[in-house]
Amino acid sequence: MTLNQEQLVSYFQRIGLHYEDYANHKLDSKLLEKLCFAHNITIPFENLDILAGKPLRLDGASLYEKIIANRRGGLCFELNGLSAIFLRSLGFGVQDFFSRFFRDACGQIPMQRHRLLKVEAEDGTFIWDIGIGQRSPKYPLRLAEGLVQKQCGEIYKFEKEPFYGWILYEYYKEEWLKILSFTEQLQIDTDFIPACAWCEFHPDSPFKKQRMIAIKTAEGRKSVDGDIFKIFSGTRVEIFENQTELQLKEIYKDHFGLSL
Repeated sequence: MTLNQEQLVSYFQRIGLHYEDYANHKLDSKLLEKLCFAHNITIPFENLDILAGKPLRLDGASLYEKIIANRRGGLCFELNGLSAIFLRSLGFGVQDFFSRFFRDACGQIPMQRHRLLKVEAEDGTFIWDIGIGQRSPKYPLRLAEGLVQKQCGEIYKFEKEPFYGWILYEYYKEEWLKILSFTEQLQIDTDFIPACAWCEFHPDSPFKKQRMIAIKTAEGRKSVDGDIFKIFSGTRVEIFENQTELQLKEIYKDHFGLSL
């Protein structure tokens, strides 16, 4: 799927930008950074369709309708899947990869159930990932081994090793921790369907257990886990527990842009 100009205009509006301001922009890292940050602060990560028993669809038309026309969010398969279509429509070179996510792996080798993108810009190769609801980069990271990259008070780097391939590390609480890993085996849209189905239907899937909504902000991020609403700002966290369904609906609208 390639987005036409009318769809691109609507897409830019969805992420809080104006198409006319960027239509003739160089396809460089500056544009990529602007677009990635705009996605992160306007489109939430959320699993509400899974909890409602509504099947996820990964074809471009369905993703566009859900996220752009209906102003929803989604999982990594949806968010990074649609942004791949968007970036290709603008002229960037994009490849889709599977990834292993380490934070909830409890020391085990995690399965490949995360989708991210490698994007070729005029001034380098970058990893784009707007599909993590937890602490993660707000801007694309340059794909370069050992390069320490700082953004928004956070520190990241990529390393390589034989089994995992590329590994993304974060420097957190005075140690380097693994976030995710990936190899450069190219995937197509349908390759992600089994892993997405695992997230939807398998009893071990964390996305079936409780509501999970998150969006990044310039200062940090906001999240809803079950009935707990949190606002992260720098090193400070505000926690609002035991939110009622009515309160949560207002939080969805006011903090995540979701009218449900």
